[in-house]
Amino acid sequence: MALALLDLSGRHALVTGGGTGLGRQMAQGLAEAGARITVVGRTSSTLAETASLITEAGGEATAIPCDITDADAVAALPGKSGPVDILVNNSGTIIFDEAWQDTSMERWRSVLDLNLDAVFRMCQLYVPGMQDRGWGRVINIASIYASRTGRPENYPGIPWDGASYVASKHGLIGLTRHLATQVGRSGVTVNALSPGMFPDTGINAGMLKADILERLSSGSAVGRIGGPDDLKAAVVFLASPGAAFVTGHDLVVDGGWLCW
Repeated sequence: MALALLDLSGRHALVTGGGTGLGRQMAQGLAEAGARITVVGRTSSTLAETASLITEAGGEATAIPCDITDADAVAALPGKSGPVDILVNNSGTIIFDEAWQDTSMERWRSVLDLNLDAVFRMCQLYVPGMQDRGWGRVINIASIYASRTGRPENYPGIPWDGASYVASKHGLIGLTRHLATQVGRSGVTVNALSPGMFPDTGINAGMLKADILERLSSGSAVGRIGGPDDLKAAVVFLASPGAAFVTGHDLVVDGGWLCW
């Protein structure tokens, strides 16, 4: 009975930023639980690779290239994807290489446009259909920096600031909780999933050198950073029938990083 509550057979999940890193891991996890997958993002080649990995493992997956900061492209997306039962808003970006005092409004807006505004647009497009059908799951991928900010000493050699990233992820938690109250009685849940330190998220790829990885590993309660399977069960749970009574929640998967 308990395992049946995690079964996603017959459900359609759309994962933005599904071509690499955590997006790919979550898409694979949802597929392993039985969901049909659509991965969306800017890079056709990586999306196709994710879809191939899923189909080769016996799942069903489609890749749709789309810049979700492009209003016209996003408006056309539902016509290409069809109805969606599970929406995973994973696409994100970060600016960390300049002090907040020096960040232009153009660069500030570019981060909020993808990390927050695009999530709102995707929800506007897909959640009403979920409400009409009486079932849906929205999972917004936030961050441990959605509840606090980063310490520069954890990133030696990097001019860490990230004001726009931190602000956007804090805002995403607020949006998650607000939408949860708006749609909860229709059978739709809205939750956030906040990963801790993972070495290859697309954003982090190439940035986290050996000394940084060592420092981040030692900063977690379990003494390591996240691995290739550490988000799968979490996203499957939030997407599952068994999570019908969980909404407006921020599920942190960080190896105990926030315990200290």
